[in-house]
Amino acid sequence: MSKIEKCLYIIELLSRGKPLSLKEINEHWSYSSLYDGEIIPKTFSRYKEYISNAFAIDIEYNPQSRKYAITNPDFMKNNTLYKYLLSAFHIQGLIELTLKHKEQVLLEDAPSGVEHLHVLLEAIDRKVSVEFDYHSFNKKTFTHQQLIPCFLKTWEQRWYLVAEPLSRKTPSVYALERMSNIRLSEEKLIPSPDIHPQTYFEGCFGVNHENCPPVLVKLKVYGSQVDYVKARPIHASQQEIEQGEGWSIFSYWVRPSYNFYQALLWQREKVEVLEPVEVREEMKKIVENISKKYY
Repeated sequence: MSKIEKCLYIIELLSRGKPLSLKEINEHWSYSSLYDGEIIPKTFSRYKEYISNAFAIDIEYNPQSRKYAITNPDFMKNNTLYKYLLSAFHIQGLIELTLKHKEQVLLEDAPSGVEHLHVLLEAIDRKVSVEFDYHSFNKKTFTHQQLIPCFLKTWEQRWYLVAEPLSRKTPSVYALERMSNIRLSEEKLIPSPDIHPQTYFEGCFGVNHENCPPVLVKLKVYGSQVDYVKARPIHASQQEIEQGEGWSIFSYWVRPSYNFYQALLWQREKVEVLEPVEVREEMKKIVENISKKYY
């Protein structure tokens, strides 16, 4: 078992919020399907240092209680990368049990395109451009691309690459599942400094990067759908601003896009766009066009 897997196990264990002694950590560890021997103090110290350097997560030892705890749990809880890594780690740890009970575990098809992740991350790490053939569903074309990879993004269980053309014009978004014949070039290139992964999709919905400014959208949600929207927000900017008997109003700071309207339609008749007028009218137009197909 690799060091990073053991470190992820320690992070996950301590992220539950209860401080633990090394003896208690080893007791939990002994029941793990990944167990390969006791973690001794000297080794644990190395893991603690690695966790601090690689993950920016600090584990503090309390000499009075002789227990360890994560000192910055909020930083980890609010970091989507750590959530994703820990989610993947949980799945890995359940592989044996999942295989044993494969008839009782129903899964969707695994997302395609993940086989390209290693090459793209290597291109980002080595700061080189990447080449591949791309199938565009909208344009119905196959084209050969040579691009500067900027960063990767997941959305709806699919992987996407945001990449900049060699001409340094506007970056575009590419679905990994539509790539083929992918390979690294030897040309050293790095993305333009004004492309920031944390702000590139600010106000956007999904992987639609709209150039229009964000607007304040208010939705009225009805019935039991209110609880679903609370549990799984439609957009990261979601705020519940008003409640009534059998309904709630939510606000969003978002750039309306194809994917945004698609998400609203998924809510069926249990959501109503209140404002702005142009978003309400666009939604009305979409619903009218749909209704025409049933007359």
